[in-house]
Amino acid sequence: MVLVRILLTKLSVLRYWGSPKYLSLAMTPFAVLGTALLIHFRHPGTYVGNLVMCQLFQGIYSGVWALTGQLVITASVNHQEVAVGLALFGLFGSIGASIGEAIAGAMWTNMLYERLETYLPADQKDLAASIYASLETQLEYAGTPTGDAINDAYAYVMRMMVICGVCFIPLCIGCIFLWKDVNVKKIEEEKGKQMKGYVF
Repeated sequence: MVLVRILLTKLSVLRYWGSPKYLSLAMTPFAVLGTALLIHFRHPGTYVGNLVMCQLFQGIYSGVWALTGQLVITASVNHQEVAVGLALFGLFGSIGASIGEAIAGAMWTNMLYERLETYLPADQKDLAASIYASLETQLEYAGTPTGDAINDAYAYVMRMMVICGVCFIPLCIGCIFLWKDVNVKKIEEEKGKQMKGYVF
């Protein structure tokens, strides 16, 4: 119910304000809080509610950015070019997601094993390779000092990933500043109706 109210509030703001660019810029605090707070909360023993709060912040800003990005594209092109514009939006979104996954995969591959060797007890360090290779093996050590070392290694790598994600937020906000400032309330007055007749 709360999410529905938030969504309706945002739609109302956009309907009467008319500027999707500045609505997206207004989501900057949610982007910063939703990502940066995870630096503090992303470790074993954190209260689940704190993680849920960060996920809600991330859902709010990412949902608004995705929808307003498509709105700016469709409002900036002719009716015949809408499909191409949305296709390019999806293309570059997929490229960005692939870059992010590649960075995360590289960090995970190169940092987790090293941290396991660092955190494991002295008599277990020779098991780092087998622990790294199998989730089932990791779960066998739950509740032991070795299990705590595995959790600490996971927490360290995830924290580094979150820090890397925070570093990309200024780039995202900078890209929003480059958007065309389209007033969707006045677009028909300026360009005229792109479609005439009854639209069902």
